[in-house]
Amino acid sequence: MNLAPVATILVVDDSDFFLEITSETLEEKHGLNTRTASTGSEALAVMRDQQIDCVVSDYEMPSMDGLELHKAIDAEFDVPFILLTGQGDETVASEAIGAGIDDYLLKTRIIDGEQLQLLANRIDNVVSQYEARRKYEQLVDNTPDEIVEVTSDGMILSANTSMASSHGMTREQVIGERLSSVIDPDVAAKRLEYGRRATTAGSAVTFQDNIGVRQFHNIVTPRRETADHETVQFISRDITQQKRHEQQLETKTEELALINRLVRHDINNDVQLLMGWAGAVAPHVDEDGVEYLERIQDTCDHIAELTANVGAFTDALEESGAVDFTPIELSDVIASEVTKSQRRFEDATIRVEGALPTVTIEANGAVQAVFGNLLSNAVHHNETDDPHITVTMTVTDTVARVTVADNGPGISDEFKPSVFDKDEMGKESDGTGIGLYLVETLVEQYGGDIWIDDNDPRGAAFTVELPRSDLATYSSH
Repeated sequence: MNLAPVATILVVDDSDFFLEITSETLEEKHGLNTRTASTGSEALAVMRDQQIDCVVSDYEMPSMDGLELHKAIDAEFDVPFILLTGQGDETVASEAIGAGIDDYLLKTRIIDGEQLQLLANRIDNVVSQYEARRKYEQLVDNTPDEIVEVTSDGMILSANTSMASSHGMTREQVIGERLSSVIDPDVAAKRLEYGRRATTAGSAVTFQDNIGVRQFHNIVTPRRETADHETVQFISRDITQQKRHEQQLETKTEELALINRLVRHDINNDVQLLMGWAGAVAPHVDEDGVEYLERIQDTCDHIAELTANVGAFTDALEESGAVDFTPIELSDVIASEVTKSQRRFEDATIRVEGALPTVTIEANGAVQAVFGNLLSNAVHHNETDDPHITVTMTVTDTVARVTVADNGPGISDEFKPSVFDKDEMGKESDGTGIGLYLVETLVEQYGGDIWIDDNDPRGAAFTVELPRSDLATYSSH
């Protein structure tokens, strides 16, 4: 038996002998609680006075037979009902099933030899099924999705609260109505057409539609087929907000692409012109103007770095879905970025420690921004008179690791977890705060990882780990 907590069974029969043997056996041998009644009216009185989990009733009783009792109980209560009869008439069985009886059993199969084990099993089954159905109905009724079961010609057989209230009605008002009288007739007709497709295919069909300004994602599944009709169930989820968000995201993506073009072309071109003009006037500037010329040059360099970062960052955002990468020789990227940083930061010592192994990764052109930003960050946040930046690269069978270490003030353990956060900047920084955020975004996009360690004897060491795409024997150069 699988009844927990213990079910209470009401046994109804006009035979005192049957009532006694049945109730005692169900309690003593099968662990059930039992109540008894000799007539239909007594049974209804018990039902109104106590909590009953299942009714087991004889069919042939005076005043009110078993089917009449079921009808009376069903009008007031929702409990499983098992009908017992001494007749083998198939007409009675058919009538019982048509009336919604949960199970039907001959008395002779119970008393003769079975010792009520069969009845106990049937009680267990119908009570378990009832509990499962009740939990399912509670789940359906509490879901925000709109659920409705209709016949093939559009008659509503059942609906949950969400479906009814969504259209300004109660469940009682909805049931028995035509689908076309509850929702827009054109939408109802299209939904029923999808219902016929699901019935023909014998499987679920999904589709989307609109009711006014509301947009729905629908799933329709075949439910059951009787002599009278076929039915289908619609589960409709309101996706209006989701569609709005998608539209907003699409608009923002288009705006992002526009900003990308503006930054990379218009602003960057103007910066290049400023740098060219500054170089042209350099021979004509006296000693007092050299400092200002250098400031102009530094500012142009800073703007160029920002435009490169913004371009790489917008690329990363635009490619946040499936991205097509190509094989890139990592050592070439490292060597190029070190050379550029050496030219840009003449007062800093930037060097590669050891040889750069030849190894291929899967990335795109924005990978340069990863190491360019790490080198720039190491210089900008170094308050020493002689900044030293060391780049090392190691390779394992599966990954390539690049470490950019400096002799600056270092990063406290408390601050390390937030270094890569958007808008995070050091106290003395004059940047935008997107550099390291961009680095982490790109590294994750490439399937890699990045972390911070303390450098020895002082400073910070940023390590980037990227998966190899060659997975072959590598060499050093």
